[in-house]
Amino acid sequence: MTVRRHTGVLDRSTERAPRLVMLFAVLTAFCVAAAALVIVFIMRQADVSQAEQAAVGRARLAAQAVLRPELRPDDLSDRVGGARRLELDRLFAQRVLVQDLVRAELHDAAGKSTYTTNGTAPATKAATSALRDALAGTVVSVLTRGVNGSPLLSTYVPLTTESGDVAGIVRLDQDYRAIESSARQYSLLVAGVFVFLLAVLFLVFVPVLARVTSRVRDHLRELEYNATHDELTGLPNRLAFRAAAAELVASSRAGALAIIDIDGFTDIAETLGERGGDTILREAAVRLRYELDDVALLTRLGDDEFGVLLSDTGAQGVDELAEHVERALSTPVLVDDVRVALTATIGAALIEHGADFELLLRRASSALSLAKRPGQPSTRVCGPEVDLRDVSSLAMAAELRDALRNGDLLVHFQPQSDLTTRRIRGVEALLRWEHPRDGLLTANRFINYVERSGLSRMARQLVLERSIAQWREWHGHGIDLELSINLSSVDMLDVSLPEDVETLLHRYGVPADRLILEITERTLVADERRARAVIERLIALGVRIAIDDFGTGYSSLASLLSFPIRQVKLDRSLLAGVPGDPRAEAVIGGCVEIAHGIGATVVAEGIETSEQWRFASLMGCDIAQGYLVGRPGRADGLTALLKAPNRIPLTIVA
Repeated sequence: MTVRRHTGVLDRSTERAPRLVMLFAVLTAFCVAAAALVIVFIMRQADVSQAEQAAVGRARLAAQAVLRPELRPDDLSDRVGGARRLELDRLFAQRVLVQDLVRAELHDAAGKSTYTTNGTAPATKAATSALRDALAGTVVSVLTRGVNGSPLLSTYVPLTTESGDVAGIVRLDQDYRAIESSARQYSLLVAGVFVFLLAVLFLVFVPVLARVTSRVRDHLRELEYNATHDELTGLPNRLAFRAAAAELVASSRAGALAIIDIDGFTDIAETLGERGGDTILREAAVRLRYELDDVALLTRLGDDEFGVLLSDTGAQGVDELAEHVERALSTPVLVDDVRVALTATIGAALIEHGADFELLLRRASSALSLAKRPGQPSTRVCGPEVDLRDVSSLAMAAELRDALRNGDLLVHFQPQSDLTTRRIRGVEALLRWEHPRDGLLTANRFINYVERSGLSRMARQLVLERSIAQWREWHGHGIDLELSINLSSVDMLDVSLPEDVETLLHRYGVPADRLILEITERTLVADERRARAVIERLIALGVRIAIDDFGTGYSSLASLLSFPIRQVKLDRSLLAGVPGDPRAEAVIGGCVEIAHGIGATVVAEGIETSEQWRFASLMGCDIAQGYLVGRPGRADGLTALLKAPNRIPLTIVA
């Protein structure tokens, strides 16, 4: 079966134009134009109002400065006729009805018309109201309509006597269209200026916007590339891998998710250094990408792990993938004149066996672990037998989550005694599970499920907080102890561990040197580089580091010497046959000498008899831990032992 390319995340275009920038430009132009229109409208209204005031002023000036001296009292009391009308016609025609003044009318003190230049004006409510206000002594102007329907601005000017009484009214009508025309011309001038400024603004803004758009587009491309690609190899990263796998699962198509692990990469990196290790990874990435050009997605998942997503294939496609990988790595890589031969192990899970990315990745990891076992083929597909284990793990994981939520995970404490003074000098915090069906379970019954289910940090946080809080409580009773807490290999690779520890120590006011964190030799050997960064941060806090289960066969003396280890715990299996086993005694003597040589104290675990106590003391061990000293139990049950006499009776160890 041919491996086919899956059209997914990599096939999507990253050339998305920054539409927000263009939208900003359009909205800016719209807002500027709208603001300009509002300003022009307001200014036009102001101009019209100003023109009206000017027209009223002209009418008032014509009435009071021109007409008042020429009018006779009877012009404002009786209707004008005969020769007097002809005189008034000449007066109005020559000196009043100029420019936009088109009509005039005189009213007596009662409001009755006594003279008009060109016929009677139509009676309106506005005119009647204005005439009434004018008779009260106020200059009033209103919009009216002429005989032909043309708009007029009618101004009513009261003419008063020397005593201040209104003798009559002069009404002067002006062509309102002329008033509007003058205001419109000014408004158009202002609007033209705004349009010109807006055009200039856009002529300046558009090139700038084009440059900004180009830079934003380039920046978005860079951000998207960095977010979805590995910096060292240039391959898509875990984020892109997750998205493509999710699409493939959602499409209900056949396929497989595979993990390629470079064999012995840790040893290679230690031998060639970090730069040499990076060279190996880059070269492996180039070769795999060239060889697997038709594979849907090749990614870098971790330090020496690559992920591959296959579509429209099954177990046969995984076998073909293995052939491609073997060809890609068949030629040794040259690093600083050193030829390095590369091989790889592959673990895969079929899409049909997983409902989501994390489950598929976990099953592929399980298959990879099986493939790495001695005597196993280098390629392994997660099959039904692994599925059964996964189902069991998932069920146990669900129960563990419930236990964490319901408070069924407990912390017990086992005392540790100084072999010289026989006083209790410390306790070790031990995780226990009050299982509703199986009773009280020790950590070795379920800790693997905790690590596989992604619950390590939750469980670790529970143990850390309860233990540190309990130390604070004991300290309040005058009890000063060393507090030892076990950490798993998963914990030691978690960069958030030092921050969690520092937060809890500060919260409960516990001195950092009273806390001893126990790690196994296997953790150091498995990934010294990643563990070192975490350990160095913990040591910077003042926390002490202990090696647990020392002497069980995973030791790397070089690793021990490179870490500031402050305590070594001999595994209980070493003391099971002593005294009486010369080989065990020799191993224990050597371990104690090594530990003291690096400045570490030695804890002898599994001390159950007085003979073992005496033997551990003679061999130079510093601390005893075991059933002879005390069994693990709840804190409240241990408090009485810690208070008094706080010493192991001589009758027990004699």
